[in-house]
Amino acid sequence: MRVLSRRELTVALLARQLLLDRARMPVEAAVRHLVALQGQYSPSPYIALAARLDGFRIEDLEAALRAGSVVKSSLMRGTLHLCAAADYPAYATACMRDMRMAMRAQNREAAPYEEKIVAGVTEYLAEPRTTDEIRERVRELSGGTVKEHRLLDYARFLVPAVHVPPSGLWDRHGKFSLVAWSGPPLPPEPEAMRVLTERYLAAYGPATRDDIATFAGVRLGAVDAALKELEPARYTDADGRDLYDLPGAPLPPEDTATPVRLLARLDSATLAHRDRTRILRPEHQERLMDMARAKVAPYLVDGLVAGMWTYTAGRESATLTVIPFTGPPPPAWNRRPSACSPSSPRPPVSAR
Repeated sequence: MRVLSRRELTVALLARQLLLDRARMPVEAAVRHLVALQGQYSPSPYIALAARLDGFRIEDLEAALRAGSVVKSSLMRGTLHLCAAADYPAYATACMRDMRMAMRAQNREAAPYEEKIVAGVTEYLAEPRTTDEIRERVRELSGGTVKEHRLLDYARFLVPAVHVPPSGLWDRHGKFSLVAWSGPPLPPEPEAMRVLTERYLAAYGPATRDDIATFAGVRLGAVDAALKELEPARYTDADGRDLYDLPGAPLPPEDTATPVRLLARLDSATLAHRDRTRILRPEHQERLMDMARAKVAPYLVDGLVAGMWTYTAGRESATLTVIPFTGPPPPAWNRRPSACSPSSPRPPVSAR
């Protein structure tokens, strides 16, 4: 069985994440190719696409959200993501199962009311509702048996629902409204897991079973069933772990040149594996969550996270601040500092 070096895994990830060369493709196609974009911080999906698409504009993703071809919802690991509407039914089925079980375990007294709650919330969300309105409706339908801090989660993990724009737009934060999913019905779990696993391997493979389960927030058993159906290619890594991949998926040579790239805060490329050493050196592992808490984002040099960046924008200029983990910032910043806001002026660079 072929053994893949850590560098081969790094280059493969960058290739599939469109981080070797920016692609020219419609926003919806890019989002679908990438499986889902982390959307906890509203600008993150835009910065993620700016790093991957040639000529990307903020307006492109905003138009897709308004048109409904891209949707925002609580999906992988129960966190907010943007995905293609065409894939939402499968992702919702695959990702909501374990969250639904957790909600039931934490609200056992609500079990006799669950059928009533699901039917009532589904009907209530036929039109957009604010989060406060949803909490109040669940409180009424459950007779007060759902814990106060879980009222919204109980609704959104039992009833498929998506955010209503302006939620998801570039500069919109804070309170949002939800509406029940009105597209195609959700598929059975085995079919949904097959779709999610296949999409994951195309965008993040080769990967271990644990990597897939960590990304999606699902049970290993569900991953195993999907892999069995897919009949994937198999490799091992330098530590002897089994890797799975789609037959014929790209594996560029390990000496492939890798450009400097600004990633988004909580960029999925940095979170998609349980073992993140293909993109983050072992000594830098703890910095990833530190960056998220500090509201800064990572950047790549030679395919690995080498530091963090942030920016401040004015009416006519923006300043990009680069904070390397060690040493000076890369010379590439002086040639082309990638836009920190996809439509911002070319920013000056500072380092500290």
